[in-house]
Amino acid sequence: MPPDDPEDSDPGLAWERTRLAWARTAIAFAAVGAVVLRKELVAGLIVVAMAPMIWWLGRFASRASGPEVRPRRLLLVTAAVTAVALLAILVALLAHSPDSLDQLLPRHG
Repeated sequence: MPPDDPEDSDPGLAWERTRLAWARTAIAFAAVGAVVLRKELVAGLIVVAMAPMIWWLGRFASRASGPEVRPRRLLLVTAAVTAVALLAILVALLAHSPDSLDQLLPRHG
């Protein structure tokens, strides 16, 4: 009986999907950083600078390794993701916020 979920039919590609998800996340960080750069230079540079780190972290985490290396890599990935999240929270809290919605979305016309 074939599996109902297409992902279950080829579990060997799970690592490829995971690597692609990390790359997609890095691209999203770069895009968000570019948008933030338009309003806040420092915050935008921080977010853009995180994109290559996220991409590298995904490549590092998905490499095949022995059972003794895997827990250390998982710990490193967890620490890096936590650091990125804390940095994102810090940028969000310290960034200049608009006084009104009109400042955030300027009207054209």
